[in-house]
Amino acid sequence: MASPQPSPERPPGPNVLLICCDHLRGDWLGCNGHPVVMTPQIDKLAYAGMNFRQAFSECPVCVPARRILMTGRNPFGVHMNVNRDSQPFPEGPKLAECFTRAGWQTFAAGKLHTAPQRNRIGFEDVALNEEGRRQGDLRRDDYEAFLEERGLLHQAYSHGLGNNEYGVRMSPLPEECTTTHWTAQRAMEFIERRDPTRPFFLYVSFDKPHPPIVPPASYYGLYEAAIFPAPAMGAWLGSKLPSRIAAQRNVNHWDDIKDHPLFIPQTLRGFAAMITHIDSMIGQLLGTLREAGVLADTWVVFTSDHGDQLFDHGAFAKGDFFRGSCNIPFLIQPPARWREANGLAPESIDRSHAVGLADLMPTLLEAAGIPVPEGLDGESLLPLLRGEGGGFRPVSFGHCGEVYGATDGRWKYQWFADNDLELLFDTEVDPHECVDRSTSDARERDRLRSALIGWLQAHGDPQAADGDLKPMGSVHNLAAGRSINHWNNRGRH
Repeated sequence: MASPQPSPERPPGPNVLLICCDHLRGDWLGCNGHPVVMTPQIDKLAYAGMNFRQAFSECPVCVPARRILMTGRNPFGVHMNVNRDSQPFPEGPKLAECFTRAGWQTFAAGKLHTAPQRNRIGFEDVALNEEGRRQGDLRRDDYEAFLEERGLLHQAYSHGLGNNEYGVRMSPLPEECTTTHWTAQRAMEFIERRDPTRPFFLYVSFDKPHPPIVPPASYYGLYEAAIFPAPAMGAWLGSKLPSRIAAQRNVNHWDDIKDHPLFIPQTLRGFAAMITHIDSMIGQLLGTLREAGVLADTWVVFTSDHGDQLFDHGAFAKGDFFRGSCNIPFLIQPPARWREANGLAPESIDRSHAVGLADLMPTLLEAAGIPVPEGLDGESLLPLLRGEGGGFRPVSFGHCGEVYGATDGRWKYQWFADNDLELLFDTEVDPHECVDRSTSDARERDRLRSALIGWLQAHGDPQAADGDLKPMGSVHNLAAGRSINHWNNRGRH
């Protein structure tokens, strides 16, 4: 007797594993040339697929970046260009929703950062880590419930660091109770308990290496003697210091720490330790897929919502379009049969296209054979994976608060609307963005500025009108100096 054919509601199709980190900049991976950070498991993904070296977060702060990833829309499409935790999730189709409706079993483990916080945005189930945030009627998330059951909840924040604070402390929790281990464990449990008759879409969202920087002591020990490259310092800082960097220096006490013999080296070691911890968990996760016999039929994507300046140019965190903040890891490993059929060679690297988070939704839906909704801002990357790069958009754009960016994959233009300050970098010859070319290469500056103006006018942005950019005036309180607390440890300001 012939086997029954799957119904249209439960079609056959590939599995999809989407792994996202928080605050992980693209150049802090071994496969992207970092001389110290150890990421052997992530590197294997790069070597077996496509590594998009010029990937670009369209709004490099947590909430809008994750909404862009989950909707395939740009900052205008998600109605957000700064962090607004309580703003309802935007209307329109969502990535997980499309997979669920097409018959895939869908699960998310880790950080979602939605509103309301228990909004599953189309996933059938979510194991939630909200990093201690409280909104509405959320009493505790699933990670805190896990700690509470083990009598460890009181230790979760005993390291004393805030959610946006730099410096390093060892994790007060056992390694197996950290958010990184917990998130990977929930994902592996899903793989083991899944319905084997249906394909799956699994989203694994690590909240690290976002501060607080609290690695397990064993992982910090890997880097205890490591010497990291000095942070980049742009030659333009003397004449073009943006107010937002000056404000970041104030609230992070730059004058107190910049010459401290321990603070910056220890912070970098701790940051690297958390990355390697994530890498180890990814190794276990991929091993679970392999043991289950499904890795060969699974698309694996690894990315981050945004990066972290990590003291480059005396700056912190994210929120602009410098390399550390907006250039993100972006690795796609298609199933082996797809690679063979489409001629994707091992260790393929794309250095030309500024792909972004909005491109993930159309890419993954097309890869799964699910219709891509109309009106998305992102583009499918399958043609680039097949070596058909001619039709991809010539310029990618970003908007984050008072900062705007435009890049063609090599040249990057950045405009600070509050200072009416513009910078231009040739990232091919100056990857650390130390030399401003906005005067010496006026033709490239004008080309990208014009493209940015057109993009802003098309979306009705008030900072562009009549074919020109319109400054907005001051937005930072520099007079408050070091008295501002934005670290957010157990309460607000």
